[in-house]
Amino acid sequence: MSGCRKRCKREILKFAQYLLRLLTGSLHTDSVEDELEMATVRHRPEALELLEAQSKFTKKELQILYRGFKNECPSGVVNEETFKEIYSQFFPQGDSTTYAHFLFNAFDTDHNGAVSFE
Repeated sequence: MSGCRKRCKREILKFAQYLLRLLTGSLHTDSVEDELEMATVRHRPEALELLEAQSKFTKKELQILYRGFKNECPSGVVNEETFKEIYSQFFPQGDSTTYAHFLFNAFDTDHNGAVSFE
């Protein structure tokens, strides 16, 4: 099982335990917000150290970039059309669609029409 699947399974189990405690009354209502915050599932790149070495960004810089990516693409992947829309924000005075198309194809190494942060 991959690291992401294990992490997702663990977070789902934590959330299920939270729901069970809520339904059985063993959860104190003043801690509901804290429990929900802890139960939030977050997808994180599995090989942060590898990304750090390959990109020469620091761990902190990668975390900031990843948060921005997740804000724009909550699913963790972006298709070409969305990529072009995001990229055009960096060049509002001109048409960046052609260059964005080439960049997207360079990032989409498996040619499945989607790019993840990794």
